[in-house]
Amino acid sequence: MRIMQKTERSKIASSDFFEYHKKFGDEWTEKFLEYIDIPLKKSIRINTLKISPGEFFKKFPYEHTQILWSDNTYFIDERKIGLKIEHAVGLCYAQEASAMLAAEALDVADGNVVLDLCAAPGSKTTQIAMKNFSGTIVANELNLKRAQALIANIYRLGITNCIVTNYDACKFPDLFKFDRVLLDAPCSSLGTSRKNKEILKSWEIKFSLAISKVQKKMISDAFNHLKKDGILVYSTCTTPAEENEDVVKFLTDNNSDAKVEEINLNVNCEKNDYGIRVYPWYNNTETAFVSKIRKK
Repeated sequence: MRIMQKTERSKIASSDFFEYHKKFGDEWTEKFLEYIDIPLKKSIRINTLKISPGEFFKKFPYEHTQILWSDNTYFIDERKIGLKIEHAVGLCYAQEASAMLAAEALDVADGNVVLDLCAAPGSKTTQIAMKNFSGTIVANELNLKRAQALIANIYRLGITNCIVTNYDACKFPDLFKFDRVLLDAPCSSLGTSRKNKEILKSWEIKFSLAISKVQKKMISDAFNHLKKDGILVYSTCTTPAEENEDVVKFLTDNNSDAKVEEINLNVNCEKNDYGIRVYPWYNNTETAFVSKIRKK
């Protein structure tokens, strides 16, 4: 594999990006930069509240391939699916494939009450709802404009077991406990660089260090909202350990009843003591970190 010269690298990403990720190795960095130039596959979830996958592809005969880690989800050959009538009326939902991992790791069961703390625009909330389980989802979003998009997606997809709230994720009311809590935390978003290369040019380690402090507060509060034997899933779309493993370690170090559990999904990934990492070349997706924590 050809190693880029310093002058080439400076046009692609910040010096902080290269300095931080050199511990990942040159091969990792080269692969990461290689994949940002490869068009990202479009992926969708079929809304089984309205139509079956068989009926959908009979009406809309896109070439499609099953996504192995999530039911009723497919890579398709239509890059503008979000502009199509079938998407507008809620027969499907466009969602990046690696972003589907967090809701799958949540292991939602019938009767569960689920809290999605940072829910907008609703990708993971609606994915949970499409499990068609007999339970309730509380979808929380602080930003009112983003909350409007969340409500619109819930309505478009015909979801009726969801309540939308508008609280700071670090100050969600402690009125009762939940069976499942999903924290898809705000992060430095390096993993979305296949859609937005500019992130690589502006990324600085000081941002990761600052946001890590917020993430630690958020995960602690999220864990406090769990019932005993409940499950918290923490996820990001970025690479620094400060925003991933270090946040989960902070939780387990300060809560003796927090136990990280293994995630067993049919996905190519890197596993460690705190969760799984997915990089673009593992499954031709974006980047994701997912951790599953049980309250003992």
